[in-house]
Amino acid sequence: MSEWVRKGAVLSLVVLVGLMSLGQATAHEQETYNVIVVADGPMPANITDSDFVQGNAVVFRMKDTTENASIRISIDVDQNGVYENTTNATSVWLVASCGLAENGTLVDENCAVSHGYEFAFDAPPGTYTYRLERAINDSIVTTAEYNITLWKDVHEEPGVPNMGECFGIGCDDEVIEAASDETMREEALLVVAAVAAIGAFGLALSIFRDSKQRDVLSVEEE
Repeated sequence: MSEWVRKGAVLSLVVLVGLMSLGQATAHEQETYNVIVVADGPMPANITDSDFVQGNAVVFRMKDTTENASIRISIDVDQNGVYENTTNATSVWLVASCGLAENGTLVDENCAVSHGYEFAFDAPPGTYTYRLERAINDSIVTTAEYNITLWKDVHEEPGVPNMGECFGIGCDDEVIEAASDETMREEALLVVAAVAAIGAFGLALSIFRDSKQRDVLSVEEE
């Protein structure tokens, strides 16, 4: 294999990796929707925001400060109306706060104040129900069902939040790094394409010159 062929292979690999990286960057990244649960129920009760699309996550945060209150969230992931299936997402009993030891670890390692579920990027769009159970002193006092509408992830649809952006109630407390917007990614893709084109042209020109020099040397040797 000649030196120029090896260089051509390396350049092609670099360009391919660059284009693949930019293509992945344009894909939808997970976003988080917050639901705050107080004594009167979840806020919002039903998730209908069209920005909640495939690949997003929902987090239920227990903020009911009623004494000895706890809640449990069960999401009907397989949409069959049965919450007890192992395929569904069921939380432990959530409380408003967890006790901490002097070293900062949980006194009860099973204690939790929030429950999250991530919808797969290929999860079927539609309406998912979730059950909210509220207990006082470990006795269930109320049980209610609410809806989560999962929308199809369409990248061209206007109004979709920036990648990594948090939306819903309580997002001021979230620390999420924002990524570049679609325009910047498209510009970067054009730059990479232009560099690749220039590199390919330069490589072709060098190969041509090298070939011509070899032809001249061959003639002179004859």
